[in-house]
Amino acid sequence: MKLLCYLGDWWRWTFFLFALLVMPVMAQGTWNVLAVIASVALVLSLEPDFQKYQLVGLGSRIWNEHRRILVALFALAAAIGALTVQLWWALPIYAVAAAWAMYRRATPKRVGYTTTGTQPSSGFGWFPRTLAGQAIYRPQVKAWGAACLAQAIGYVLNRYKEEVPLLGFLGIFIWALSFAMFAAALHSLRVSLREYTVLGGSRVVWSRHTAVLGLIPVLVATTSSAVLANDGELVADIVLLSATCAPVVVSLEFLGKKNWHLFALYLVLIAGIVLLRPLVPVSVVAQLFLAVAFYTVWALMLPTYIRRANTHRGGMSAWMGIS
Repeated sequence: MKLLCYLGDWWRWTFFLFALLVMPVMAQGTWNVLAVIASVALVLSLEPDFQKYQLVGLGSRIWNEHRRILVALFALAAAIGALTVQLWWALPIYAVAAAWAMYRRATPKRVGYTTTGTQPSSGFGWFPRTLAGQAIYRPQVKAWGAACLAQAIGYVLNRYKEEVPLLGFLGIFIWALSFAMFAAALHSLRVSLREYTVLGGSRVVWSRHTAVLGLIPVLVATTSSAVLANDGELVADIVLLSATCAPVVVSLEFLGKKNWHLFALYLVLIAGIVLLRPLVPVSVVAQLFLAVAFYTVWALMLPTYIRRANTHRGGMSAWMGIS
């Protein structure tokens, strides 16, 4: 099981596990059939990356054992998702699909070492083969993706907790999962800065890239709210709220004795926004300008904040015991 933890692509698998849990809830009525079909397809198709097993000298037998564990885990998640909306007829379908997937002995696609083309050991992913691409963009895109997934978890729990009472029970485990993803995201930020500076990168350059990547939660929240809710005021509120995501997360992770006063300034700005928002009527355009102004101030002050940060210890990830 430890090998599966080390060799598995848990960022991607966590997203699919969450999708299996919420798809039946969000696609009720006649659309439940499509949710069941998509769940069965995920159970049958997901498997570990055999290239990683080749690199450490493991064969197809261990790979098949890990694939069966993954099938059982995803089938269980699909069954729990079906139970939340009482899709009893889907349970035998999941059971048959999982039994067949676990019974068959799949043959992994082997990739040999060649002098041309992509090597199995070149785990650069979709990111540029540069120091910034691998030390900044690769871990931080995953970190902000986890932050967006936490936002989606909160939305689903708040939106459907009254319609699906079982979500109240499952919410405890889902919130625990989102807390673990949040902790991993914080740790990814610290590891990103540490690796980038150790390999010769500048903290100022890291800060600029991080300020750009911190817009990912803002863009995801804005797009999702604009699609799901046809309400300009609600979209403006969500934009203003999501604009504080990256400043709060980054500031908490790198908070220390030398930069606490900058974090206090962020708290004063956020408190001012929270207090004045219900008292002073603000138009939608003014809220958008306020979100842009707050994020711009944080991005300009981030290099000074990071220059005074301790990259080796401290922060929220250390408090949570993972750094």
